[in-house]
Amino acid sequence: MKIIILGAGLTGLSCAYHLKRKIKKNNNFSFGLYEKEDDAGGLCRSEISRNFIFDYTGHLLHLKSDYAKNLVKNLLKKNLEKIKRNAWIYSKETYTPYPYQANIYGLPIKVVKECVEGFLKTGYCLSGSSYNFQPDTYRSFYDWIINTFGEGFARHFMVPYNKKIWTVHPKEMTCEWMGKFVPLPKIREVLTGAFMPQGKTFGYNSYFYYPQKGGIQVLADALSGKVQSNLFLGKKIKEICLSKKIVEFTDGQQLKYDCLVSTLPLKEMILKIIKKVPYQVKEKAKVLKCNSVLNINLGINRSNISDKHWIYFPEKEFIFYRAGFPMNFSSSMTPPGTSSIYTEIAYRKRGNTSGFSGKMIDGKKLTNRVVKDLIKARVLKKKDAILNTKILNIKNAYVIYDRKHKESTKVIHKFLQENKIYSIGRYGGWKYSTMEDAILEGREIANNLCS
Repeated sequence: MKIIILGAGLTGLSCAYHLKRKIKKNNNFSFGLYEKEDDAGGLCRSEISRNFIFDYTGHLLHLKSDYAKNLVKNLLKKNLEKIKRNAWIYSKETYTPYPYQANIYGLPIKVVKECVEGFLKTGYCLSGSSYNFQPDTYRSFYDWIINTFGEGFARHFMVPYNKKIWTVHPKEMTCEWMGKFVPLPKIREVLTGAFMPQGKTFGYNSYFYYPQKGGIQVLADALSGKVQSNLFLGKKIKEICLSKKIVEFTDGQQLKYDCLVSTLPLKEMILKIIKKVPYQVKEKAKVLKCNSVLNINLGINRSNISDKHWIYFPEKEFIFYRAGFPMNFSSSMTPPGTSSIYTEIAYRKRGNTSGFSGKMIDGKKLTNRVVKDLIKARVLKKKDAILNTKILNIKNAYVIYDRKHKESTKVIHKFLQENKIYSIGRYGGWKYSTMEDAILEGREIANNLCS
């Protein structure tokens, strides 16, 4: 059996790695992993610029399963450190710990009052300890916010921040994506955090793992090193013929397959790559939505500009929704005596809420705006010099779970699987997922193909 894997991001690399291990026990199949870029890793990559290392935004390993944890530790050996999260929110000219819903102490009294009063009226608060989150219970993410935390929390953080990152109002989103990604503190923790510091962490990412040297790229390098003989770089796909089961690349090479694993963006696969897709499947692909992220990275001529890992910015006056500090993940990310910052600006070409069009991005102007906003937030000082700037434009960033997402992806995946194509990963599956999810899904599809 001939298996072709398209895309050497983390999911594709994991699939190839686990297939390679299967081959040692069963040589009745072969596979090739094809990547359009000259390096493997996809968004799990790092760029080195003037001795600064910049990842494609904050790429941190949140490892919960024993399998993924052991695999990463075996791949990176001693080049891995477990770190306790230090994340904050900046609003109303005040820094408060993340998550907002458990840490509003220190904000203006009026804000705290509105949040507490609204929370006391919610279904969550009135339910006592019997609250059970069910995504299908709520018509929208906004309804969940109001029912769970109330008008105050919604007005001062939940709605503005989520509009900023997703580029659509929470009223347009379902709750399918939430799962582990939105912390749900206990009722007493919400109220305690309104009146005193808790000194407690919440959420799935309260700890994370990160390489001591080399940035997140070293994980992709470790995996690609295990499948080097099966990895082909600089191979951009032109089209797929379903009837003949042939993949054609832009260099003219054609390859026949029995099964195809794709980690390419699902929408792009249906609308641009596969020939002769049924009308109803194309129509489902057309409605799929995601945002894009402009990742502006800065190297600063001052050490220790912050002790934080990252900061959330819900307010409109700041163009970015998050800023992070790679030198606090690992000191190897910056030259001695310097610091680095990554900022994330979400946008969409249509229905954009970030204030500019994806077709009108001016990196230099936006970098100037980012610097001004960082000074306004007291992260930078006016006298700080920018030593380095690296702008990374991530076309597909966060998949938007609107009311058409579930049915559309279901129809598309059914069509693909009927044609022996398995579209997986964050963009192949068109879902919100972590690096650990990518590793585990790559392993799962490899096991299924070889069972």
